[in-house]
Amino acid sequence: MAPRYKREKIAMTNDALRQMQQLRMQRLGMAVATYSLTILATAIVSRLGLGEMSTEYWELFIGLVLFGNAVFFFLFYTNNNLRFSDPSLTREQIIYSAFVWSIVPLHALPEARPIVLMFYLAGFSFGMLRLTRRQYLDMVAVVLIFYALVLFYEYSRDRQGFRIQYEIFLIVLFGILLIWFAFFGGFVSDIRRRLRIQNEEVQKAHEEIKIEIEERKRAQIDKDNLIKELSSALAKVKTLSGLLPICSACKKIRDDKGYWKQIESYIEDHSEAEFSHSICPECAKRLYPGSYK
Repeated sequence: MAPRYKREKIAMTNDALRQMQQLRMQRLGMAVATYSLTILATAIVSRLGLGEMSTEYWELFIGLVLFGNAVFFFLFYTNNNLRFSDPSLTREQIIYSAFVWSIVPLHALPEARPIVLMFYLAGFSFGMLRLTRRQYLDMVAVVLIFYALVLFYEYSRDRQGFRIQYEIFLIVLFGILLIWFAFFGGFVSDIRRRLRIQNEEVQKAHEEIKIEIEERKRAQIDKDNLIKELSSALAKVKTLSGLLPICSACKKIRDDKGYWKQIESYIEDHSEAEFSHSICPECAKRLYPGSYK
């Protein structure tokens, strides 16, 4: 019984693992699509003259996107992501996207910075179903640190057109927006987590009921088999009961049909007993006195 349930549990666990890995690959596909849209939006921004990136920046941008997604694809494909505390690698993907956004489009397109920040929110929203509020706030801190480092670099290099008041206003506004996302995303993630716990409890109760039903079925089968064995045994057993009319002289017994039978014949007909005739010592002395002195 136990090994079979263990095999079923292992099979269910493997199926659940494959489904989760497939879901993570789909989410990676969505991340790749988001990167592609961002690259397209960046190209449109450059085309409209709102900013311009050099060929080197474009090569760096696309190269980092391809490299990062290839690494995540390898981890998911080989199941190496299961080595991490969070196999979805949500935080790692958000941190990497923040790094790519910061060192390339955010830095290379200062004139279109509000547009670049707007497109970053799409990637940041990927943690809405996975990250807790605390984890989301940690991501906000990481993103703002990357942003602050870009501003510090531009300030130290005295970038042309750099306006400290405007840049501070942007980073504060962006920080407020990210914090709102963190609280909202944490709220959604908390609801999802509670629903998952309730679903696991329901699934566990279902499995326990299933096991109990199987045990009851086996107990009923054992009971039926025992009843069959007892019925078979009882069918072979014939009992003698009631008053038996017996002759006081010859010891014959009268049956239900009025016939007188030898006592051994009657017992053999009404039970499983069989007789083996012999002579007791007293009868032997009486019948064969010469043999006993």
